Amino acid sequence: MIFPRALAAAVLIGTALISAQPAHAAVPDLQLVSETYGPDSSPSKSGSAQCPMTSHILGAGGEVVGGRGQTSLSTYTQIEREWGTTQADEDADGTAADWSLTSFAICTSGPYRSSVNGFSAYNSSTEKIVTTRCPAGEVTTSAGAASSGGSLVLDDAIPSADLTSVTVDVFEAQAGRTDDWSASASARCGAPLPGLQRVAATSPTDSAANKSVTATCPAGKKVVGTGHEIANGKGQVLLDDVVPSADLTSVRAEAFEDQDGTTNNWSVTAYAVCATP
Repeated sequence: MIFPRALAAAVLIGTALISAQPAHAAVPDLQLVSETYGPDSSPSKSGSAQCPMTSHILGAGGEVVGGRGQTSLSTYTQIEREWGTTQADEDADGTAADWSLTSFAICTSGPYRSSVNGFSAYNSSTEKIVTTRCPAGEVTTSAGAASSGGSLVLDDAIPSADLTSVTVDVFEAQAGRTDDWSASASARCGAPLPGLQRVAATSPTDSAANKSVTATCPAGKKVVGTGHEIANGKGQVLLDDVVPSADLTSVRAEAFEDQDGTTNNWSVTAYAVCATP
């Protein structure tokens, strides 16, 4: 992002190393692919980054530039073999500012992994939580999340500590919705990769209007997937970014309070799923 942030020292809140199962595959030709849409003032943007035809996707991410609490990243997920797909929407009263959306895909030419998806009920409840699990003996390399349409806040897309499941939590935005909607969770499942590990970092818990935090892989490991968590936002803290670094050593998550703010003390967590390439 090119705008100043209310940065505070990140606090490492935990790692989980997948060691109980044998590693079966390396991560050859690991690379980050991105595609940017905008900047312009369109009220909604969606897009995809495509892995090369010789590769497939391990994880996804998204970045909004210029939204600053008036746009929200509502989807970042893995689609089919090669697509990292994102969506972001302006809030209920919109903004005249130009803003852009970037989609990210983390790709490898290694053994193919499958997307396992879970779906919430399709109704008008104001919050939906859904968990999807990998088949027995498999683990995920990333969290993916999608929601149907605007005026929704993607609160969480969390890869579990043991990397066997993904949990997604979505709220209606403060303005609410009157129609039915749904949310989905996606896990990219397959055999454990060498040194597979979830690293988590969280911001301070306070009422600052903007928070950014970075989770960094241990030395010698690279990012293969992403995730995030907003604690106590309750639909009034909007996800801006879940961004793998260009060198695939870290994942940054950033969130803004909506335009009228909140008195809640809240925090944002970045998850980096790391492996030995």
